[in-house]
Amino acid sequence: MEYQIQRGDQKFGPYSLAELQQYVQEGRVLLTDLAQSEGMSDWVPVSQILGNIPIPAPAQVLATAPQDLVPLPPNMPWVVVLLILIVGQFLGLLSVLFITVWSIVLANWARRLVNNNSALVLVGMYPAGFIAGILAIGAGTAARNQGITALGFLFILAGVVAYVVGIFKIRAAMEDYYNSKENIALTLSGAMTFFFSIVYLQYHINRIAKWKQTGILT
Repeated sequence: MEYQIQRGDQKFGPYSLAELQQYVQEGRVLLTDLAQSEGMSDWVPVSQILGNIPIPAPAQVLATAPQDLVPLPPNMPWVVVLLILIVGQFLGLLSVLFITVWSIVLANWARRLVNNNSALVLVGMYPAGFIAGILAIGAGTAARNQGITALGFLFILAGVVAYVVGIFKIRAAMEDYYNSKENIALTLSGAMTFFFSIVYLQYHINRIAKWKQTGILT
């Protein structure tokens, strides 16, 4: 039997009975939190589920949710992300700007999921490589120096490669976190990540947000 836990408008789990007992004893789940299993029609206090489990001393009670849960990034609908990218293709730098901003938002979130900033560094190299490349191409064209022009294209290519690796780092952080601290057996496709990057990741963020609200993972 596994239980969902609700605290305010946040839902966590599912957790086994043994995990629930452990979290109560650690102070990460409160006896006043609500719990529900698949066979229950209503939410009931955790105290009714566990019975006579010792209540931790006030000094032991933690103010955090179970497992120090990391909040989701902005829950922008993935369709909106896709539309902005499509429209941005007709407006030149707008698409690059949005990809940069949103990938940095997701990379910063991934840093919190696994306590590692490699994704943030990698996606940050994308705008750096793009700007350096444009400047080098412009200088090479003005000086009629093919070597500098070629170097500019290499800068852009290096930025794109770093961006792709950074997106896969975000994917890895999501799978690590949502198969351990908030175990929902999350599996992300490598091909979909490569071809649709932030749109695909945002789609799954929307799924996770809905799960937190309803307790149902579609």
